[in-house]
Amino acid sequence: MKCFWILEKEYTADAPIEEVTPDACIELILNFGAPYVLQREGAPDREMPVGFLVGLQKKPLLFRSDGTVKLVATRFYAWGALPFLASDCQSSEPVSVAQGHEWLNLSEKLRPRIDANDYDGAVTEVEDFLIGKLLTATLDLKQIQIAAQLLNREKGQFRVSELAEYCNLSARQLQRQFQDVIGVSPKTLARTIRFEEIRSRLMFSPETNLTDLAYEFGYTDQAHFIRDFKEFSGKTPGEFALEMQAWQTIFHDRENVVFLQSPSPDSL
Repeated sequence: MKCFWILEKEYTADAPIEEVTPDACIELILNFGAPYVLQREGAPDREMPVGFLVGLQKKPLLFRSDGTVKLVATRFYAWGALPFLASDCQSSEPVSVAQGHEWLNLSEKLRPRIDANDYDGAVTEVEDFLIGKLLTATLDLKQIQIAAQLLNREKGQFRVSELAEYCNLSARQLQRQFQDVIGVSPKTLARTIRFEEIRSRLMFSPETNLTDLAYEFGYTDQAHFIRDFKEFSGKTPGEFALEMQAWQTIFHDRENVVFLQSPSPDSL
């Protein structure tokens, strides 16, 4: 498990969309406010229930809402979610419903806390629930977890054949176990981790030389780098960097704004 997080956010007609960019994590979302609606190209819109999972995806997801969402969420590393979420996280769909009566019972237990604005108490309830599931888990995921953690440590730059040898598995065994446990191949997870690292670098240092960045992360040519990044984000690295530079300019300008307050009549 990576972290818990909470969010209370109002969406308006002027800004109704939330874009979720791919990364190497699985999110358990419990929403006690206005529902999210998943917008899918070539498919009807789909309203999300109180509990749903955002799994590994290969391109951004778009959610729409009309009102205030109230979220209590858990962020799992992709290789660590199965003991907690069992078959729920193995769906081939990037977004799936958290099924079973246990999730309904948990959401009913959390709702009074959210209504009372007790988000800390709600997080504690979720944590206790997940610890209980972990204590009863019988899955042995050690080999795959080690392999996935190694991929994460090396920022996605590890050959599948070398990874299989490191885990004392054949390449076919590694492929099959990754698919069973995480839902994607080791190569796909490696690409996702690498994209997440590059995106993070450009978010905080958008002036980074893109040629150097491509070389650092193992790309043999710019075309492959650009194609990979655009597949995950919908933007080229250059477009994303310019977008981040614009945001940094906005924040910098706000830091330099001076607010002048008129003196009160009593001080005159």
